[in-house]
Amino acid sequence: MKDHNRRSFLKRAGAASAVSIGGLAGCTGGGDDGDGVGDEIVIACPTALSGAFAPYGEAERDGGRLAAQHLEEEFDVSIEVVTGDSAANPDEAVSQIEGMVVDDGAHMAFGGVSSAVGMAMGSWATENQVPICVHGGSDDITGSQCAEYMFSTYMSNTMQLGPVAPAMADLEDDWYILYSDYTWGQTAFDAYSQALESEGANVVGSQAVPFPTQEYNPYLNSAEESDAGGIALLVAGLDQRASTSQILSREMQDDYSFMMHQTEDVSLWGIDPRATALLDINSQGWSAGLDVSEDWLEEIAELSDHDPFVRHYMGYVSVDQMVRASMRAESLEGEAIKDELSGHEVDNDAIYDLQPTEETIYWREGDHQLVQPTHMTSGRAVSEHQNDPYNVWFDVERTMEGEEASPEPSGACEL
Repeated sequence: MKDHNRRSFLKRAGAASAVSIGGLAGCTGGGDDGDGVGDEIVIACPTALSGAFAPYGEAERDGGRLAAQHLEEEFDVSIEVVTGDSAANPDEAVSQIEGMVVDDGAHMAFGGVSSAVGMAMGSWATENQVPICVHGGSDDITGSQCAEYMFSTYMSNTMQLGPVAPAMADLEDDWYILYSDYTWGQTAFDAYSQALESEGANVVGSQAVPFPTQEYNPYLNSAEESDAGGIALLVAGLDQRASTSQILSREMQDDYSFMMHQTEDVSLWGIDPRATALLDINSQGWSAGLDVSEDWLEEIAELSDHDPFVRHYMGYVSVDQMVRASMRAESLEGEAIKDELSGHEVDNDAIYDLQPTEETIYWREGDHQLVQPTHMTSGRAVSEHQNDPYNVWFDVERTMEGEEASPEPSGACEL
């Protein structure tokens, strides 16, 4: 990549704050005239900063802020990350991103936490030509709801099940699936049902669980009545905490094999640590248990109120990649950034230091999925938990390279 710095760029003209709502489409992304990147890049981070998803939103914000610090040092530019609380509500998220683009002059955006929020923001961002990286795992993000200016930093549900479905079939013949009843859980359920059948295992029962909920006993009763050997928890957010806590209170942990989808460490911190230990198989997009940069982990631990987990990684990658795209384009114009990111092969060592792989990590042109490795983990025994200088409660058992884990772009995606 070229060695860009502030002195090589012309001062940008215009600002999104000067654009009226009626004139947003085609003119946002900072209102740049295409002549260069100015002295300051403004990045919007509309995400959940209250409610059940707050730890996730705070972590992706903090990861983005660390990336901004690193990029400022590398490129001698000023990067401002402006934040707003979406409260995990799609309508509020759209209101937040609109305000950040119009009032704060944001050139690009990242965050969202949940799939539904991410897709709502992605639709608005595409209508208004603002590049955005979203952090949901629903297959719909890169399928039927894909959008030209939306990029998926988190692995899709189908990608995440790649390394775990064979292990589930080896562990148990019969599985009962509980899944959160919204787009993320629904697409996860469909993907796991098909994958387990392909691996020769049976889904002997399932239940959609209203999301969010703190009462899992009725659903665990149904799982017990099914005679399944394994219980798959395709449940999101703090439902991961509620479900495992009630498994422990019912003393079911030794009677079944347990699998959790898109396990996020922060969901299990602060409760009985045996909740982690009971999880035999997990899909995880990233883990501090990987062989990654110790300096980066320590920086995150110092910057954030949360120990390093997957959302820090997602926020970091999103900001790093969008800013680098603007540098390659020598522009803050939304279309230029989008074009540079689509199909781009990641070439900076910082990302490979965090997501070790022998293959190329890249943004797939056909659906804007970041193709990268996915991981299967197991919960460590409580006696083996690392709690200092930050928590590591999972062991990485298997990594599947992105090309193997990722299906072909969906025919439902038309960019």
